[in-house]
Amino acid sequence: MSSEAEARAQVSDITGQMEDTASQQTSAEVITGSCLCKKVTYTVTGAPLFNTICHCYNCRKAGGGSIQSSSVYMTTQIQVSGAEHLTTYADTAVDSGTHFIRRFCSSCGSPVLGQSPMAEQFTAVNAGSLDEGFVNEWKPSVEQYLQTKAGFMPRLVGEGEGARFVRSMVGEKVE
Repeated sequence: MSSEAEARAQVSDITGQMEDTASQQTSAEVITGSCLCKKVTYTVTGAPLFNTICHCYNCRKAGGGSIQSSSVYMTTQIQVSGAEHLTTYADTAVDSGTHFIRRFCSSCGSPVLGQSPMAEQFTAVNAGSLDEGFVNEWKPSVEQYLQTKAGFMPRLVGEGEGARFVRSMVGEKVE
């Protein structure tokens, strides 16, 4: 089986587990967020499937920091206003063998959303884009790509995720 076929099979398994989790959630919590200039805003209804911290080089560069933190939701949980201000970038250096879509504000550059074409029913919301009332409540449940973690960063989540890695940093802008 090719590495892309293996990745698709893994995504399919994980997707099924996440959809089961989402169907069991009954939270009506509403969370809001935006880019820095507020041309892009969003509302999320319900709890995230999980909150992740990623230490891979691509996420670090895309987010402009030592980590990238995001919450993964069912795409149907998210309502975006100002989507015409989002620029899309296809990050092609990902483990799945396909690409990861990164969406950021074309005006201020804030990273807002991310999504894999292999699992379009899920969307990652950049935790740094959460509004003031929500950002300080955010806590990670998963930590990924620990082998590329910045040396000064402590381990933030207990044992578990972290063995995955990214091959290199290559991508392209998608219009």
